[in-house]
Amino acid sequence: MKLRPYHAYLELLVGRFDDMRYTHLPRAQNQFVNALAILASMIDSPIDATVHPLLIKSRYVPAYCCLIDDTELDDGFPWYHDIYHFLRLDVYPEAATAKDKRALR
Repeated sequence: MKLRPYHAYLELLVGRFDDMRYTHLPRAQNQFVNALAILASMIDSPIDATVHPLLIKSRYVPAYCCLIDDTELDDGFPWYHDIYHFLRLDVYPEAATAKDKRALR
């Protein structure tokens, strides 16, 4: 078994941690193995460096859904008010940046 040396080394390291959990994930289900191996090979970290854990959460929705705020803007106007105002009066919304204004020209 190729993992025996690693398992033995992990057993030596257990005493250095307050809490440690092992989770076996079969190779076919582990999508991050290659990406993490490439990243690990690119960095050179000293032995006495403090390494913070990498926490990867499995979500049940796409990542962009987690970035959307649950708050809704209710200023009393319909959603198309700013568009209508711009097309009708050629006036930019108050929150428009210079980049937004260039894009609308």
